[in-house]
Amino acid sequence: MELIQLQTTDDLYKEALELRYDLFFREPKLPPSILFDSLEAQSFHLAMANEDGLLAYGRLSEVQPNEFKISQMVVRPDRQGKGLGSAVLSELIQIATKHNATAISLNARLHAVPMYEKYGFETVGDTFIAASTGVPHTKMLKHC
Repeated sequence: MELIQLQTTDDLYKEALELRYDLFFREPKLPPSILFDSLEAQSFHLAMANEDGLLAYGRLSEVQPNEFKISQMVVRPDRQGKGLGSAVLSELIQIATKHNATAISLNARLHAVPMYEKYGFETVGDTFIAASTGVPHTKMLKHC
């Protein structure tokens, strides 16, 4: 297994788009175009992959000078619970830190909050329902 920075022309990037759509947007019947939000083109895309293809993915975006956001974290369902999401998260935090991050934010699904807390993220504000999917999330923040 290896961590790979993806370019939007890579086959693994296309696999990441498919996995993100399947896990986040297919059930609420949203159009695939929802994947291409305002952050997609300017983001750092990171994948965990092996000879079978994409296993996990995360996206890092600089939303303000020195302020980053992690989003679209996914792990292939048959590989969940094996530390792959943690490996991607850890690398995204390191990349943000190397780019002089003072803060990193994310919106976590409630079941994922304990994983993010292990990496120093703290819950900020109340739980909210994501407008696009109807899934409960909480905003989390890590100061660097």
